Amino acid sequence: MKKLLASALSIVVVLAGCGDDSSGLPGTCSLNFDRPVNANFGNADLDALLEASARFSVAANGIDTAVRAACNGIATDLGAASAPDTETACNNAVTQINRVKAANAMATLTVQYTPGVCSVSASAVVDCVADCDVSFDAMVTPPTCTSGQVSGSCSGMCDGSCTVEGSVSCTGSCSGSCQGMCDAEVSGTCTGSCNGQCEGTCATMNADGSCMGACDGTCRGQCSGTITGECSGSCDGMCTGSCRSDLMATCSGQCNGSCDVAFTAPQCEGGEWNVMADAECKAACEADASFAIECTDPSLVATFSGTATGRADLETLLATLEANLPTLFAAAAKAEIVVSATSDFATRLSAATSAAASAGLEASSCLVLAIDAQVAAASKVNVSVMASVSVSASASASSM
Repeated sequence: MKKLLASALSIVVVLAGCGDDSSGLPGTCSLNFDRPVNANFGNADLDALLEASARFSVAANGIDTAVRAACNGIATDLGAASAPDTETACNNAVTQINRVKAANAMATLTVQYTPGVCSVSASAVVDCVADCDVSFDAMVTPPTCTSGQVSGSCSGMCDGSCTVEGSVSCTGSCSGSCQGMCDAEVSGTCTGSCNGQCEGTCATMNADGSCMGACDGTCRGQCSGTITGECSGSCDGMCTGSCRSDLMATCSGQCNGSCDVAFTAPQCEGGEWNVMADAECKAACEADASFAIECTDPSLVATFSGTATGRADLETLLATLEANLPTLFAAAAKAEIVVSATSDFATRLSAATSAAASAGLEASSCLVLAIDAQVAAASKVNVSVMASVSVSASASASSM
């Protein structure tokens, strides 16, 4: 009886000691890949792959949430119900956009878009690789930026373009509000002649209902004068947002191109970092760095010309596109970088079975869950991208 009791107690002790939460059966994974995890199975490459899989799930959820919110924003603004899933939400948005377009067949929609700038910090990949590959030396083999360009603060001569954030004097591309001359489609107060749609009182009207004179209100179109509002092109004046101009001089913001001294806090703009490390560590960390991507805010101006049958609906469409389409474009840009950076990671994760088996039963169980999480995340990103492309294509069609 004492032997049976002792055996039973030992089983309880063994069971209680399994998993980080002390509640799993032997071999049960205690990691939840829906959130960031801290893997510690004694194999640095395996741990990096598992941790990257969890962060991929977090990144995919973020992209999915942003796309769903933007699509629901468009759909509900135009009279449809909100949907709990991204594909339905975006299908509803497309349906509503097409409804307004069909009701205004004699009008033409124009969408001008200035994309945000997406970049990944070098420290994101360097710090990760240093943890999983002890032979890596960033001074000897620094990471390289592939499919993009290096940018950062430059204390010397910048040869390329300079991006300055805030409210600054700008002669270049302004992503935000321009108080001055804008050579592209505008949405704001125009001091001068408005050529397009005037949401207010227009001094001189065309036969099709568009404005061709002074506008007391918001001008959507071309402004021959000074614009105080959103500009999706070149601004000559004060830009509140992000001003980017070409130069070969000192730069008080981010230098995009080359700097005659070392960049401070280098970023890889529009691409991903490539490092010289062992294959598993390299794949995990390059993917991991892409999840820490940061993008500047994009801007968009929507205008229409011609005769509007349902003017109120059309103006609601313009407003909701300006509010929500930039989110869809930004999510698609981020997703493109994430997908590119995770292609090798997915292969290395699936090939890590031997390393997981050597690390124990729980590691093998966690690898299975990590692979499932990676597949689910990739699928979620794909659905989000396809849905956002569908809405963007419908909204950006030149003919209504």
